[in-house]
Amino acid sequence: MTGDWERLPPAGTRRRRLAVTFVAFHELHAAKWGAYARVRTGDREAAERIVAEVFARLRPCWPHVLRQPSAESCAWSLLREHLDRHPVDRGTAAHPLREEHPWRSGPPEEEMELCAAVARLPERQRDALVLHFVIGYTVGQVAELLGVEEATARSHIGHARRALAAVPAARHRGRATPCQVPAAPAVESSPAGV
Repeated sequence: MTGDWERLPPAGTRRRRLAVTFVAFHELHAAKWGAYARVRTGDREAAERIVAEVFARLRPCWPHVLRQPSAESCAWSLLREHLDRHPVDRGTAAHPLREEHPWRSGPPEEEMELCAAVARLPERQRDALVLHFVIGYTVGQVAELLGVEEATARSHIGHARRALAAVPAARHRGRATPCQVPAAPAVESSPAGV
């Protein structure tokens, strides 16, 4: 991102402060949102494109986003809208955690069973579980993104874990949730042009 700093507006200006906050927000969330989008779409290229589109849409309205009660929740809603409009390949939709995860150690049928069980969770539970255990957000960050209280996010995660504990593949592994995935590569976009 060092090249982006050279394109920032002059120091001491309101535009500079907005640009710096946008770059920081992008740095904090772009890679994790790319990983989440890959889980949702099953397609790395589509995920990267969607995340880049979301940040491109956020850039011109960044001052408005910052005036919201939660900038994270507002931006997350935009990501969800983009993902909801993405056509889903039924082959990957049934198994949203299938690609490149280190917890894939069991037989393929067990992996598919566990992934299908995650896909069947209610949306909020699935999002909370994936954001926390797969993407690596803290419970507080999950709550902020989902626009709920921390206790509610914790509850969603707990309900999801209990639902997955009933899945034989999860019991066989001795845990009801997948391990964390490696950090996702940053999505290529130039966030400084606020």
